Amino acid sequence: MKIITLSEKEFDAFSMKNKNNSYYQTSMYAKFQHDVEGYQIHYLGFQNDDNKLIGAGLMLYKTLFWGYKFAYSPRGFLIDYDDMDLITELTQELKQLLRKQKFIFIKIDPLIVASERDKDGNTIHFNNKVNDILTTFSNNKYEHLGFNLYNESVISRWSVLSLLNKDGRVLFNNFSKEVKEKITYANNMAVSVSRDNDNNLDKFYDYLKNNFTKKNKKYFQALFQAFNDKLKIFYAFIDTKKYVQNANKLYNQEFEKNKNLADIIQSGDNIKYDIQKAINDKITSDKLLNTYKKDIVASTKLLKQYPDGITCGAALTLEEAKGVCILINYEAKEYAHYNISTLLTYEIMKYFGKENYQYINLGDITGNFNPSSKYYPLLLSKIGFNSSILEYIGEFDIILKPAMYKIYKKKYKIKR
Repeated sequence: MKIITLSEKEFDAFSMKNKNNSYYQTSMYAKFQHDVEGYQIHYLGFQNDDNKLIGAGLMLYKTLFWGYKFAYSPRGFLIDYDDMDLITELTQELKQLLRKQKFIFIKIDPLIVASERDKDGNTIHFNNKVNDILTTFSNNKYEHLGFNLYNESVISRWSVLSLLNKDGRVLFNNFSKEVKEKITYANNMAVSVSRDNDNNLDKFYDYLKNNFTKKNKKYFQALFQAFNDKLKIFYAFIDTKKYVQNANKLYNQEFEKNKNLADIIQSGDNIKYDIQKAINDKITSDKLLNTYKKDIVASTKLLKQYPDGITCGAALTLEEAKGVCILINYEAKEYAHYNISTLLTYEIMKYFGKENYQYINLGDITGNFNPSSKYYPLLLSKIGFNSSILEYIGEFDIILKPAMYKIYKKKYKIKR
């Protein structure tokens, strides 16, 4: 094997076609990390004995102390991790090359799925090759951060993905009952979602800085400069006039239904009607009437305050080769009961489904599936979209200089 330097164009061309492709292994992400975090950039290519390019890797690196450096390859090298001999040979070549350049270690977090879980954390599918990969890594002196549950690693070990479809009705029909109800309610409350065709960063940042983000504007400027047209902005909006109309319409419809149910119950005719069912339906209807009555009050108040409507949420997406990632999905707290983020997710899925993208990454979660966990609401907000919860293999340090690595571990307490 031979390690070569690739140009930016050569690296992106290889990355785009690789099965482990993600936006982390692109020159766009490299430029973003250079501008925001001050990383230096190098693109490596891995050739076999026939000079065929069989792998590549983005290397971000910094100097730590005494001229010694560390490197980070986000989402790992673009290689076939099922080939254990390839991993061993590549590791030895990298060690020989980078030791001479005063590198202490290389951090990687490969895009290797260890398992797929259900909403309760139970394993649906386990990657049988993970144990072989872990053994090979261990034999080559990789230090594993472990199967961590929270945000100890640079990139989360846990994420939620959903498959896309051109037909929005197919998408909707595959959602859970809870998600369907939330979307329907948001639509009834006159919430809509639209894309900002101008991708106006100033407008987007002004909205976020007053409501959500602690990142400064330079961060977003670097993000938009690096990824350019791969980013898209979406807004959720409440049409307050329509909200009032819908709230009254829903109340009146439910009032008539409730009245009919009361008449059936009062008739006591068990032959013509199912009285017990009517009683149960009326209990449900009573609750809905109370909800719709509150909506009338809330909508009237909101109309007076915002006669032209109000923006109630925003989202930012990033496109990869075959899929899309939701980077930000924000709903204003005062409008959260309208299920803003749920509707944003659905409308984004419809938008990119029509654009022939295959999947959408709904974002990171933790590995704590306990309903009492403070992180559980984050999980609930992402499941139900016909989603898969993916657990990745985790983060590793490839140790090049063991003695210096020990000094590094003592000198730097890693702040995540």
